[in-house]
Amino acid sequence: MKVWKILSPKVLTSEERPDNLTDDAQAKVKVTQLLLSGSDVRSYSGALRPKYPVVPGMFAVGVVGEAGAACVKVEKNTRVYIHDAFPCGGCAQCLAGEEENCSDLRTAGVNTEGFLRDFVVTEEANLSPLPPSVSDDEALFTGVISACEAVIDKLDAGKGTHIAVFGAGIGNILSQLLIYHQAVPILVDESEERLAVAAQCGIYYTVKADEELKATITRITGGRLAAASVYCSYCGLPAELPFGLTAHAGKVVYAGFGFPELQPQLKAALDKRLTISAVANDPSNYAAAINLL
Repeated sequence: MKVWKILSPKVLTSEERPDNLTDDAQAKVKVTQLLLSGSDVRSYSGALRPKYPVVPGMFAVGVVGEAGAACVKVEKNTRVYIHDAFPCGGCAQCLAGEEENCSDLRTAGVNTEGFLRDFVVTEEANLSPLPPSVSDDEALFTGVISACEAVIDKLDAGKGTHIAVFGAGIGNILSQLLIYHQAVPILVDESEERLAVAAQCGIYYTVKADEELKATITRITGGRLAAASVYCSYCGLPAELPFGLTAHAGKVVYAGFGFPELQPQLKAALDKRLTISAVANDPSNYAAAINLL
């Protein structure tokens, strides 16, 4: 098979590799659709300095061309989403059979090879069959929706709860899902263009990050501020911005598929007794994400 890899910033090359099954529980998948992530773009541009070489491609859909004898949920010609994150298999949690709590999760294109290639040979456990009602284009967002659902689980927000979402990239999708779960997102971004796109997607409260931001959120929430906030990685906004806009004893979740170096000022969060947590991705939500699609 042909594999493309980034040797150094803005240097992409290809190489040939064998693509044979080495285990009865493996399947060989022809990659038919690929969605590059922000991490892939940053690796190529040099904005992110990974350990080169890097095989990019975080999100992929394909068709099974060959399935091992031990495979039970996929067979030849099964259309699948190839998991973008999966347990490492070697940490204490994985060795104890608690893969859902893996402490060293493998993420395609970040700390394990991505899917910019002709074929992928992987364990059947890393594949989710796709129903005919979900198109390839839609299925590419399975990993993003899975991560967003993990954020929503962590927020545990009730019906009608105001949630401030900072960053209108993945935050646009998260906001749509919050509406589906009957919460009320307030999407914040510096870009009027991105906010306009979000408004077209049905996000009612789209707010520009300017000097009137706190006053606007105070007005929307009736003076209570947001019950919880989500800061989307690489959104370009100050990392401590959620602290001043989240209500006392509220929650702040940092979300993304990778995080830059952040140095937020924590005093406001400590004074307000905010709960701070993070979600990078969550492989346990793939089935739920496909059902939502």
